[in-house]
Amino acid sequence: MAVKSFLTQVPQFKEYSFLGDDAKYIIPSFTDLECLTYQLSKKIITDRNKFDLIVTLAKGGWAMTRSLVDFTQIDAIASIGVKFYIDIGKRLTEPRVYQDLPLSVSGKNVLIFDDVADSGGSLVFVKKLLEERDAQKVRTATLFYKPKSVIKPDYFAAQTAAWILFPFERVEMGQLLASKWQEQGIKPTEIKKRVDRLKLISTIKE
Repeated sequence: MAVKSFLTQVPQFKEYSFLGDDAKYIIPSFTDLECLTYQLSKKIITDRNKFDLIVTLAKGGWAMTRSLVDFTQIDAIASIGVKFYIDIGKRLTEPRVYQDLPLSVSGKNVLIFDDVADSGGSLVFVKKLLEERDAQKVRTATLFYKPKSVIKPDYFAAQTAAWILFPFERVEMGQLLASKWQEQGIKPTEIKKRVDRLKLISTIKE
């Protein structure tokens, strides 16, 4: 099957930074994410592992799961939600499953999918959980991998240490970063400029 050339191009991401802020940021578009999903799918297919089911981590994996299914032709999908925090800065003593799987994974070869391996905690927790539920084989896949992650996914499409500002969370990240900068004493006018530059949405007032 012929593939459009844009899918074969590995995206290159410009890093954004601000004075007094140690973090760097990248802004992948939906087209970028589709390209990464295609690159990820090629690695999965080339590896010749036969998967019965994709388990997507809520909410990060939702957006690109449909493309992953299309590219890999793994039709069976399910979603699981894991919570590490009950509020900003308030971490649970143990991860909590707030949305469980609607089916059994016993005897199945499972591919866990998420948008990014950041801390890696969710991937580790869900992988262990599925193994305890007698999955025959469990592998992990993400679009992005961060070197600080406690787990290196079996498959990933890109590596970065930057904050990844996904196009499906413009409000969430806009509010989070605006609050962060407010706490650092950044003026509202400067926060507004930063939010606009990063293509985010925030209710911050000048």
